[in-house]
Amino acid sequence: MSKAFTRDDDDDRPPAPVRKRGLPVPELNFVTAAGLAAARAELEQCRDADRIAELSAHLTTAQVVEPSDRGEVALGATVVDNASKRTTYRIVGAIEADPKAGKIFWQTPLAEALHGLREGDTAVLPNGDEVEIVSIRY
Repeated sequence: MSKAFTRDDDDDRPPAPVRKRGLPVPELNFVTAAGLAAARAELEQCRDADRIAELSAHLTTAQVVEPSDRGEVALGATVVDNASKRTTYRIVGAIEADPKAGKIFWQTPLAEALHGLREGDTAVLPNGDEVEIVSIRY
C-alpha cells in the first residue's frame, strides 16, 4: 500500500472491530438513516439475552419435518380458504409463529382444525365458521 494512504501513528491503535460481514469499522463511519436504524435493531436483538437463550433452547431440539403427503394440510403448508376475504395461513413451528403475518403455530386450535384436510374439504374453524380449502402449497 502506498505510504500516502497510511498514518504515522497507525501502529499505536488497536485494530478496528470487525462485524460479521467482515468489514472493519472506519474512523468516519458514515451511514444512511435506514442503515443506522437496522444496526440499532440488530444490536437490540443481540442484547436480549432471554431471546438468545430461548432461541438456543429451540435450536437444540429442532427437527425439520417434511410432509408425507403434499396434498393435505400439515406443518409447512400454506393454506388458502374461501372466506369472504380469502384468508391465507402458513402452518409453522413455535419459533416461526407470527399470527399477524398469517404464520400459525401447528398446535393452535386453528392449525388443528386445518390439519389433514385436502383441497375442496370444509374446515370448521375454532369460531364455528365453515370455510372451504381452496389451495394447499408447500
